[in-house]
Amino acid sequence: MTISVNVRPEGSGVRPEPLVTTLLEFAMHELRGELYRLSDREFPGLRVRHYRLLSFVPPGGERLTRMGADAGLTKQALAQALAPLEAGGYVEVLPDPSDGRARIVALTDLGRRVNDTVRGTLAAAERGWAERVGADRWAAARAVLADLRDRSGEER
Repeated sequence: MTISVNVRPEGSGVRPEPLVTTLLEFAMHELRGELYRLSDREFPGLRVRHYRLLSFVPPGGERLTRMGADAGLTKQALAQALAPLEAGGYVEVLPDPSDGRARIVALTDLGRRVNDTVRGTLAAAERGWAERVGADRWAAARAVLADLRDRSGEER
């Protein structure tokens, strides 16, 4: 199956269809705006990269190596990214009780509050999109995005 993007002839005075990257960037721009406003209101200093990183920590904590793989970060980059979150009291980095050589990242109460608040903020944004385009269309769009992620061979 071939997907064709509607390309209009040069000089036709009609703009070509936007690239999918442009469409996805528009959606991300809206979400980032919501998260920046959240930072200004409740979590000064946190940015989208921090929210993303905190979202990789499950309730029972996660080994640094697994978290780095999930986030697509090297061990050094992860340590650098976690430093302000640990200093700010959002996470703790603790020895793994099952293997003293390994370390686990765990959310603090504040980190859990951040995650809950971010999830609520993003859910509200999604509800807004569903109101704009229709609940069925948004559900289908979201399902397609989830399928693309699931079929990429990477669970993030």
